[in-house]
Amino acid sequence: MSIRYLFFVFLTVVISGETRGQMKLSADPGYEYRIRDYVDKIRIIDNHEHLLPPEILKQTRFYDFTSLFQQYGYDCLVSAGMPPSYFSSMFNEELSPEDKWNLIEPYWNRTFNTSINRVILLGIQKLYGINALNGKTVGLLSERIREAYESGDWFDRILRDSCRIDFVIQDGFNMPGKEDYFRYAQRFDAWLTTKSRYRIDSLAMRQLEPVYTLEDYVKSMRQEFEKQYTKGMVAVKIVVSYVRPLSFTRVSPEAAKKVFRNLVNGDMGHSISFSDARPLQDFMLFKLIDLAREFNVPVAFHTGLQAGYSNITGYSSPFALTNLFLEYPDVSFILYHGSYPYGGELSAVAKNYPNVYIDMNWIYSISPSYSERYLNEWLEVVPAGKLIAFGGDMMSAENVYAESLIARRIISDVLCDKVRDGFLSEYEAKTIAKMILRDNAARLYGLD
Repeated sequence: MSIRYLFFVFLTVVISGETRGQMKLSADPGYEYRIRDYVDKIRIIDNHEHLLPPEILKQTRFYDFTSLFQQYGYDCLVSAGMPPSYFSSMFNEELSPEDKWNLIEPYWNRTFNTSINRVILLGIQKLYGINALNGKTVGLLSERIREAYESGDWFDRILRDSCRIDFVIQDGFNMPGKEDYFRYAQRFDAWLTTKSRYRIDSLAMRQLEPVYTLEDYVKSMRQEFEKQYTKGMVAVKIVVSYVRPLSFTRVSPEAAKKVFRNLVNGDMGHSISFSDARPLQDFMLFKLIDLAREFNVPVAFHTGLQAGYSNITGYSSPFALTNLFLEYPDVSFILYHGSYPYGGELSAVAKNYPNVYIDMNWIYSISPSYSERYLNEWLEVVPAGKLIAFGGDMMSAENVYAESLIARRIISDVLCDKVRDGFLSEYEAKTIAKMILRDNAARLYGLD
């Protein structure tokens, strides 16, 4: 180690004052309380949700305790062996909360330990005053849920007041009547996963425009993009890793046209394999990112674990996307879900590519320990300006609230540890908290 380097470190340590980049080996007493209080009071930007509008919820057969199981709680039950047909019964039949619980209970008893089910329990305790989920409480819980939503503003009170959220980025559609704080990300899967004539014909019918050529097909995606941009789309979301690997190769128009002609010249039921359709799919992916660059819209990729069951997680490593990061240095890429379980790979990708951002939505309810472990690592490896710390990725506001409590606790724990170890000053820890919970997302999505 050179004398010059040691001298620089010495100067950095002894310089006093509340400045960013300061090394401070001891913290003032009470810093833990002050950091936790600061983190708890930050009004945050929620970067990703699938929230069911309350007026729609009231019209479903999930207008009871099972609304809390939508998607991830249900996935845990199926993982434990619950037949998927049970969920269909709960959705399509008139069953009491107790009858539904009788279907769920054997599988709940095998899954109550999972992080998402702890989220559900925390939410019902904090919001509805119910400390356990069982055959004796599901009726009362369902009654309290309905009473709360009948008050009219329960949904907004949870998000705006309890969660202290200023903006929510919703997946796929905006929330009618809530445009003051909801924004949305839009998918273009219909163009990115095509491998049948039916898909092409259905797009043409939806847009009332004929699609006879590849040029028509590209034009139809552009029309949809411009429409969604005009409506307020703040990000493009790409979730194709559910059905294919996240590796894309630039394809010539001629190769894409060959696939397109194969599809449109077939009969109504004509469909081809992914390997045969891949040149067209890859071609359209690059066309979509071209649009994102033209309109300066960030592109978010689902990476890591997929929702549901029997998916192929190997499709979704962030390493597969590096050629896109290089080819589009002026496009901001957001990698969702902390790329669970590829946290180390995500560290390397976000470190190496200036246009790549880490989004931690969902991972607090996948695994709090993963979230804490990798937030520690990312704060050591990745510029704090590229970390986005919260999105519930939930269908119920109650679960968003519970996950937000866990997220704030984990963020506070990590920052307090960094101050205790002398890695950060208290001032720096607070600065980072506001960056990752609000400022980075506000800058990236043009909010505030």
